[in-house]
Amino acid sequence: MTLRRLEAIFSGLADNTRLRILQLLAEEELCACEVMAALDLTQPTASHHLGILERSGLVVSRREGKWVFYRIADAKVEILLTKGSQLIEGSL
Repeated sequence: MTLRRLEAIFSGLADNTRLRILQLLAEEELCACEVMAALDLTQPTASHHLGILERSGLVVSRREGKWVFYRIADAKVEILLTKGSQLIEGSL
């Protein structure tokens, strides 16, 4: 893994809203509107964070008609979230 790729991943993870979105998507694929509703986000805010997550390679999207659905890009992302939480819980 290149340092640039690692930087992109950590940048994607470096925000509370994006971490909350990843937690939701770890449960199931959701359309952007469902992410907005679940986290009480405006459309521009949700689009901004989902775009960052997609550019960082943490999530992927697919279009179905006028809807855009997002899901975790790879099971390793879920492992990363779990291990990160365990690391933090173990150190406090």
